[in-house]
Amino acid sequence: MSSSACGVDERAFRFLCDVIRFVRTAKPEPGVRRLVDQLVASAGSIAANRQEANSGSSRREFVRFNEIALRSANEAVLWLRAFAATGIGNPETASLLLNEARQLPRILGSIVVNAKANARAKL
Repeated sequence: MSSSACGVDERAFRFLCDVIRFVRTAKPEPGVRRLVDQLVASAGSIAANRQEANSGSSRREFVRFNEIALRSANEAVLWLRAFAATGIGNPETASLLLNEARQLPRILGSIVVNAKANARAKL
């Protein structure tokens, strides 16, 4: 595994931990709990699917798990945008997390595109 792959894995894990800490700042209001759960689930899915991708038994599995991580990263952007727009949680932290959440799909998208290109090149 390349050092850049380790980098995204660590970023995904740190993102998950940061999200968990962030949601603890959200006031328990009606409807907020569901949003919190959705955000934590999408952040956790990024890290979990990257881990699965790295232990996949084929290139196809590697690509598929990274595609799922990419979708989860895009979902995390949506939830964090909603948190920021509605003032749920610490606004400064929401902004920082949203910035990281917007970077993760770019990284994961690049991994997927490159893995698919490498697979085609081997044919």
